[in-house]
Amino acid sequence: MPLEFYFLVIPFCIIPVFLVSLDYFNKTAELERKKSNVIDFDKFIKQKEKGDQVDNDIAYLLDIDKKAA
Repeated sequence: MPLEFYFLVIPFCIIPVFLVSLDYFNKTAELERKKSNVIDFDKFIKQKEKGDQVDNDIAYLLDIDKKAA
């Protein structure tokens, strides 16, 4: 009886726990990937209004007084 118990009950206990934990790690990783792709739009617009380094360099090379955002 104990041998059949180990062969039948333990896999049915371990496999669901393993699958649930894999699903949890997958969802956590997916949220982290989505979070890293989010751009703070207000910060981006304010930086473009001031003109970032690339805008300054292009304006300097083209001798433009105003920077286009």
